[in-house]
Amino acid sequence: MQILSSKNLYSKVIFVFFLVLPIAIIAGSAISNTLILLINILFIFEIIKEKKIDYLNNKLFFSLIFVWFCLLMNSILIAKDTDSLIRSFGFLRFILLVFSFKYFFEKEDDDFKNNILKIWFIIFSVVSVDILIEFITGSNILGFNSELNGRIASFTGDELKIGNYYFGFILLSLSFFYKNYFKKHQIFFYFLLLLFMVISFLIGERSNFIKVFIICSIFIFLIDNQNYLKKIMIISLFFLISYTTILNNEFYKSRIINEIIIPMKQNGISNFIYASRYGKHYEIAKKIYVNNSIFGVGIKKYRSASKLPIYNKNENLDASTTHPHQIHYEFLSETGLVGYLIFIVFFTFSIIFGLKKFFKYRNPYVLTSSLFILATAIPLIPSGSFFTSYGATIFWINYSFLFIKENNN
Repeated sequence: MQILSSKNLYSKVIFVFFLVLPIAIIAGSAISNTLILLINILFIFEIIKEKKIDYLNNKLFFSLIFVWFCLLMNSILIAKDTDSLIRSFGFLRFILLVFSFKYFFEKEDDDFKNNILKIWFIIFSVVSVDILIEFITGSNILGFNSELNGRIASFTGDELKIGNYYFGFILLSLSFFYKNYFKKHQIFFYFLLLLFMVISFLIGERSNFIKVFIICSIFIFLIDNQNYLKKIMIISLFFLISYTTILNNEFYKSRIINEIIIPMKQNGISNFIYASRYGKHYEIAKKIYVNNSIFGVGIKKYRSASKLPIYNKNENLDASTTHPHQIHYEFLSETGLVGYLIFIVFFTFSIIFGLKKFFKYRNPYVLTSSLFILATAIPLIPSGSFFTSYGATIFWINYSFLFIKENNN
């Protein structure tokens, strides 16, 4: 790659660290956290060496530090738990990661960012092919297969987290292709969009697929003001493919028709949600919030609180888990009304800021970031914990692109 031959050793190291970040996420939290730590160390070293410490003297940094401070106080004063304190303190690495992205992507030439995103696109494409191979053959190219019939594991093995990974990188990949090749290859862009959406459906993770469908649908209608007929045809074709798959595959028929559509028709959406296995988590989170409405029970304390008899009766014992499986209930139960309001303000500001910036500069990466944040904040749809390393790394990578300036910004 030409950029590696034209840069000094320091820039090459930074380039490679950013390059392999999506692979590190799949490889595991220990590897991704180590890589993030190294990126942050090099960022701090750089701004000190270049006497640019004032780079952190801005509203964004102090806003994120305020959020971090609130999480620390919650762990110290409310949770009073070592694991909670470690989790809250570790949040600092994501703040520094946001600024590491912003600093190096703006400092280096355009090839630096473009080549990184090109490799990310290739990695995402390889993952997509791997998912298709597992769907067809029953195991991926490394021989991994899911222990749950119909669910795709891909490179994440028995952890079954590839749906969240796909949700996290689908728009970044499409944005790269759109920005660099759309004018000459419009048909192929729409083909990729359709293919990626279908693959997300085939993974078998319903909540992540719903989020993918929402953000991809909004993305293609906002990214440019032309070809609305093509866009409608793509969405219609997707529904046709999905419908055909459901009718001809017992797993998808059961997951979509028997477990969702029929119960919703019989009981209504609200009753369906709270009768589901996730609904039990939501109910316990609500009870925890009612009894700890101001500050919650503390970060990472839902797992212990949900086992208490006051919240979890014997008949609902299976509702105790590590987190409520919904981001709103997670903040309400663990950080209370105070933390929840901070969360709402943070997400609302980020989405409004991003959409305004997109409509001003038409930067697809800013739209990607805005839509990812929007989908993450959707209520009721099941989600992973906001504070786990896997999900948080994917979130903050997407969040970083909200503030990276293009040369013409």
